[in-house]
Amino acid sequence: MATSRQQRIVQFREATLSGEREEADHILFRILYGLPADIQIAVARHLTARFLPIFRANHPEVTWVAPLLDDLDAYHREHEQGMPDEPENRFGGDMSFDVALCALLRAVSFAKQNNLPRVTPSCCTALMSAVSARASNVWHCDDPEAVQAWNHDDSETLRGRNARHNPASQAVTKREWLIVADWLEEHGVGDFPEADEAECEHWLAWWLDRECLL
Repeated sequence: MATSRQQRIVQFREATLSGEREEADHILFRILYGLPADIQIAVARHLTARFLPIFRANHPEVTWVAPLLDDLDAYHREHEQGMPDEPENRFGGDMSFDVALCALLRAVSFAKQNNLPRVTPSCCTALMSAVSARASNVWHCDDPEAVQAWNHDDSETLRGRNARHNPASQAVTKREWLIVADWLEEHGVGDFPEADEAECEHWLAWWLDRECLL
């Protein structure tokens, strides 16, 4: 008989495939809550690192991001949650990538404090931001006219052409979330013991009340 986490991974995949993004986000939170911190941080780091080649191509002069993603613990020991200033010329998904990195370091900090309930919101924010980074990058490449309209508050030109409406961006979003589902299955996440349901729902409501930010 499938465990609740195994069932939720299936539900997460189905919600992702059907485009029920908000429902999928809630399911993912429930999957991750109560897992060991290193498992939660690992999946968030894995997805965030997928944007690194794009970031390197855009900012070859920035050298601190790769060491951060290569060894979060070592970076946190030296810098805690501090990050250097962002590059001046920012592209596509850079801002979302920054949020993902911040959320990862926040998760590591909470894990070291043994504040496990706060690890899950941090990792979920990192995952959402990592997906957003890839989706935004594709949108910028696929429809530069819409991006220009967004930069100039041209709502008429932008109507129906933001990242959420862009087919290429939508496809990348779905692909990245399915990679998360694959990772969860490949790492046997469904086999871990169940979490306290009431506690999980409390922290999910806490996270949603903050609009999935930290």
